[in-house]
Amino acid sequence: MQDQRRAGEDTTSTDHRGSVLVFDYVGRRPEAPVSSLELEAYGFTVHHLLKPPRARELTAAAYADHLWRRHGPFGTEVRAVLAYCMAAPIAQEVAARLTAASGSPVPLVLFDGEPTTAESVREQYLIGVEKLGGLLSLSPARHAPAAFEPAELRDRPEQALRRMHESLLELGERAARKGTVDPRLVRTEATMVADYYLDWLSHLIAAHNASWPRWGGPAVQIVSRHHVCEAEWPGAAATETVRVDVARHDLLRHPDVASIVQSVMTKAAATGAPPHRATGNPERGPGRGI
Repeated sequence: MQDQRRAGEDTTSTDHRGSVLVFDYVGRRPEAPVSSLELEAYGFTVHHLLKPPRARELTAAAYADHLWRRHGPFGTEVRAVLAYCMAAPIAQEVAARLTAASGSPVPLVLFDGEPTTAESVREQYLIGVEKLGGLLSLSPARHAPAAFEPAELRDRPEQALRRMHESLLELGERAARKGTVDPRLVRTEATMVADYYLDWLSHLIAAHNASWPRWGGPAVQIVSRHHVCEAEWPGAAATETVRVDVARHDLLRHPDVASIVQSVMTKAAATGAPPHRATGNPERGPGRGI
């Protein structure tokens, strides 16, 4: 990516310009990651909070608490919280904790942000089943997925997750019993894929089980050409939407997007409190949205 800094911008001091918290579960997707924005080139310190090892909490609040304990605390040095796609509800929980810790709400910047539905979780689980079944050369009839009820994701999320994980492991057992390949190798490969999806599905279930806290700041939705976005982001003090005429895969490679984000963070720095890093763990954020 070419350097998109504007003439005359001061990018010499990361301490002065502050930091940004990024929620982007990159995995194996084809879409560009948030790191493509190269925000460090603008002088910001970038904290990627969803890097491995992954959390396996099953509500957005618990997932956010885990990340805060692991990476925080944070204070008024944070200029914005950035989230890609279905990581948005977890990022919002951390934004609320940031407000509680610092007293200074920041913008929540969402790239094709969206709530995580039960259907989204099921879709990703089925992708995992199909990929593992194909890897193990099982016929479609032999890798029929285990079913779960949408209500389970909220009422009994541990049970739903366990059933999905066990069904992936069972594919390995079926392939091992075929006897055409070393059963130990088959089980090892199946376990690696099943555990990968255990992390990913945990993340999605946590995002699905969101409380949408009010954090006192605005939401800035930066969306690709065909993304269907929320008119008003739940829990936001205000919502601004910027549509970029680009395909979803290339949204975070578009040079205008880095400039938009840099502008949002510079404005937050100009209106925010003097930088300081918080100590300890905050209480849950102020109030709730929907």
